[in-house]
Amino acid sequence: MDDLTKEFIAESQEGLDRMERCLTELEVRPGDGEQLVGEIFRAVHTIKGTTGFLGFDRLEKLAHAGEHLLGSLRDGKLAVTSELISGLLSLLDRLREILMLIEETGGEGTRIGDEDSELITVLAALNEDAAPVVSSGAAVSGPKMMPVEASASSMSSAASEKTLRIDVEVLNRMMNLVGELVLTRNQMLQSNMDASNFPELARRLDSVTADLRESVMQARMQPVGHLFGKFPRMVRDLARTCRREVRVEFFGQETGLDKSLLEAIKDPLTHAVRNAVDHGIEAPEVRVMAGKPSEGCLRLRAFHQSGSVVIEVADDGAGIAMERVLAKAVERGLVTPEQATEMTEREALQLIFLPGFSTAAAVTTVSGRGVGMDVVRANVEKVGGSVELESKVGMGTTLRLRVPLTLAIVPALVVRSGGQSFALPQSALVELVYVPQRDAKTAVERVGAAEVYRLRERLLPIVWLERLLELEKRNAAESHGFYLAVLEAEGCRYGLVVDDLLAPEEIVVKPLSAVLREIGLFSGATVLGNGTLALILDIGATAARAGVKPVEEAQDEIEMEEKVVQGAEVSLLVFEDRARERTALPLDVVERIESVPLSQIEYAGGRPLLQYRGELLPLRDEGRVLAELEAEQERGEEATVTVLICRNSRKSAVRRTGMVVRRVLDVSGGTLLEKDDATGEMELALVKEKLTTIHREFEAKSAPEWKEVA
Repeated sequence: MDDLTKEFIAESQEGLDRMERCLTELEVRPGDGEQLVGEIFRAVHTIKGTTGFLGFDRLEKLAHAGEHLLGSLRDGKLAVTSELISGLLSLLDRLREILMLIEETGGEGTRIGDEDSELITVLAALNEDAAPVVSSGAAVSGPKMMPVEASASSMSSAASEKTLRIDVEVLNRMMNLVGELVLTRNQMLQSNMDASNFPELARRLDSVTADLRESVMQARMQPVGHLFGKFPRMVRDLARTCRREVRVEFFGQETGLDKSLLEAIKDPLTHAVRNAVDHGIEAPEVRVMAGKPSEGCLRLRAFHQSGSVVIEVADDGAGIAMERVLAKAVERGLVTPEQATEMTEREALQLIFLPGFSTAAAVTTVSGRGVGMDVVRANVEKVGGSVELESKVGMGTTLRLRVPLTLAIVPALVVRSGGQSFALPQSALVELVYVPQRDAKTAVERVGAAEVYRLRERLLPIVWLERLLELEKRNAAESHGFYLAVLEAEGCRYGLVVDDLLAPEEIVVKPLSAVLREIGLFSGATVLGNGTLALILDIGATAARAGVKPVEEAQDEIEMEEKVVQGAEVSLLVFEDRARERTALPLDVVERIESVPLSQIEYAGGRPLLQYRGELLPLRDEGRVLAELEAEQERGEEATVTVLICRNSRKSAVRRTGMVVRRVLDVSGGTLLEKDDATGEMELALVKEKLTTIHREFEAKSAPEWKEVA
């Protein structure tokens, strides 16, 4: 196949995707038909015009019949009806079918005769406003509508999966960065490691490499709207087949996701949507009897959260009855009656992800609530994601898919345990705790057979990595204490005990061999900067193997809110910015603690700035720490800056602000003090019996307002 034909197929598939979206919108909003019909007409007209000189006669003849019908619709001679939309969707499916034949075989088919005559006859009848009336869920008489699964997913062209549209500005930026990379390489080749400028060249190489990685990731990012756009048609056909009335709503369509991940979650998301329409949303008469609108609502929402992309599929249907789930589990022997009575609602919902589990009274040709959900979870976890399920009887069900932004390069914390190195994805890392030798024996408490650590008055389940993996014991706790990495995945928060912490790295993820995959505790492998191999821990699988159960987050949040209201203990990050003065930030506004070389701090208009992960970060330096560090550097001392990366709590053009501090002192709970004549307008807290100023303001101002301690 020549390049011209390949380009024609890719562009035609894009045009048909737009046509499909416009047709489903046109059926819902016939009043806005002028623009939508124009878009549909252009897609068919472009295909017809291009096929003429490429020699695809069958495609040209079919597109001509569709163009004639759309011309009458555009001129206002025809009204938008369900039969008309079904006929045009049949035309769209047939055009896709022919394009796939051309892509696979280079021709339009081998059948003899005019195989499209029935469809062309139906289109002509519709143009005369004399098409036969069709029953719900059926296509117009004559041509057969394709099955829903095929029309939604399998009919997408392989060519579209191999191509990617990239903004020219992104390509220009990548080219400029490659040029910088070449210049830096040349300078390093002409220098030696003992040269005075070698450290500066190494930092520059690191900066350019990081920027290039960000640009490549941005080039691979595609909006999830490309995936969402396939669902209106599928939901329309499903609703007709299942005799439902369903409205689809989309939120966050501009959210970007790596193209390979977008392809990986397409099938799980399709299965979730099918289940929601078939067994989530009730029949119209049932909804009316329950006091709901006859039309159900299916919401697809995408958003960024903690370095991942979350995609929610929510319906306002009947929900999942826990009694039926537990009864079915007991009936199949999955749990005992005693275990069923002790299960929480969250634990009972996890039973739905068991292979073949279903509470449906009848099996349909479309789906069954729970049937195939094990495959959904397996496919999402295969790409390093997780699946969560929430449901309330009578209100609906929400399926939440959480996937990483990219699979290629991820930030990770490297730890040591039993003499071996392991990588922990930073997206699952909440905080780090060091337990010194003097407290190592008393810090761990026992609740039954489980070991826990009391972290800010909350009991945290702990898992000893060397015990879980049966590694050689190094007696690290007896020599220098131990480190506790607080991790969270799939609703489970626990502490992973490791011997030592190494520097965080941006690791390149490599697939595992079949032997290591069978262990079930690792999601990949990587080669560290020193050349050694490290396995990447699967945080959720580690929790499951160790028997850590999910916590009830809602109750925890309520308890925390009550504590804040009562002026009790709140979580704070304590630091020193002015000499001998303790200041604290609420822990939830601090995203990261970064240690950067002083040479990376730049100035514009007298204000310090930091290039941080593709954005320009304004820095706060109320304690004049930068001036002190510059003086140290002039004396020949290596200077590094500690920066707290904070989210802006108020609406601002700047999403993050960096706070320059002398040092971080602690992460601890503090008791808020009531304001009186002694404290004035200051907001103070007692943190480990020491007076600490609370700082809450995060606005993009050059002179932030601080609350001083008298």
